[in-house]
Amino acid sequence: MPNWSAIEASFLCQSYEQQLGELAASLARLNSWSQKSASRELVPILLSESLLYLSLIQQETEMNNIELNQLQDLLQNWIDFWDKSIEITDIESVASTWSQRLLEMSGLLTSESMSA
Repeated sequence: MPNWSAIEASFLCQSYEQQLGELAASLARLNSWSQKSASRELVPILLSESLLYLSLIQQETEMNNIELNQLQDLLQNWIDFWDKSIEITDIESVASTWSQRLLEMSGLLTSESMSA
């Protein structure tokens, strides 16, 4: 089981842009692992990790970002369905799309941030 306290402490030391990038990476891992048949145990952990990151981002920024709220609702629904052993067919494509969107929001891949 992950050490959630250590993960949270490490995450909070990052800038907002890096936090969005970390959330994007978590969703990319979710995309990858949800495609593997032996991943039934790992997917709920990745979902929990992503929800933790979202919660921390929203607490730290104290802003009501509609997109992040939508993502949080989506991830919570996935956890609820996953716990009931219902197969989620679109998890890979949706996680991939959100990962890309968060990277765009972070600005980490823009030419200015790449040269810094």
